[in-house]
Amino acid sequence: MKLSFSVLAALLCLATSVHAQSGPSAKVKISAPKVSSIQTPMFEAANTPNRNWRPKEWLEFDTELAVTLPPAEGGRKGSLASMTINYFVAMNTQTKDGKYPMLKGTINYLDIPAGERCHALAYINPATLRRVLGKDGFTNSDVKAAAVEIVVDGTVVAGETTIPGRWWEKTDSFEVTENAVLSRKETPFDILWGDYDLPTKSK
Repeated sequence: MKLSFSVLAALLCLATSVHAQSGPSAKVKISAPKVSSIQTPMFEAANTPNRNWRPKEWLEFDTELAVTLPPAEGGRKGSLASMTINYFVAMNTQTKDGKYPMLKGTINYLDIPAGERCHALAYINPATLRRVLGKDGFTNSDVKAAAVEIVVDGTVVAGETTIPGRWWEKTDSFEVTENAVLSRKETPFDILWGDYDLPTKSK
């Protein structure tokens, strides 16, 4: 069966369009996430009761990244409208079943400027850490491994981990807690550090 030139051209155009839309045009380069212990900040405010309390230990993710956009989307002067970061952290302890606790979470970030180094912050609260570790307090040695995945337009475009391999996909080895990772605006750190952290989408 022979196709007319116009039909063949239309099919070629469609194939080219599908190929062009097969993935996001933005490129994201990231560093391995820095995972550290950080204490609850203490603030003083007038006309409030003086309540004595002891700051607790939070887990903080600090991920450095850089976005590259094509000239048609603004290049170095453009911004990526949104991206998602999937967070994974395996704790250095074991359950009665011999599994490692893994805490997961997803945060949506907005208006990521291209052409400069940016930082994405995320947190796990002390109560969650106490539950999975079975103790008060948290130190860096309590983390076995951590990883992040960058998702743009539904496609994973970058990822980094503190140890080799896609260990977080070996779900049989872990006892998983979903939705355990918080954005900065959901924590007492909200008013700190100005625009060091990328803006996030409200849940």
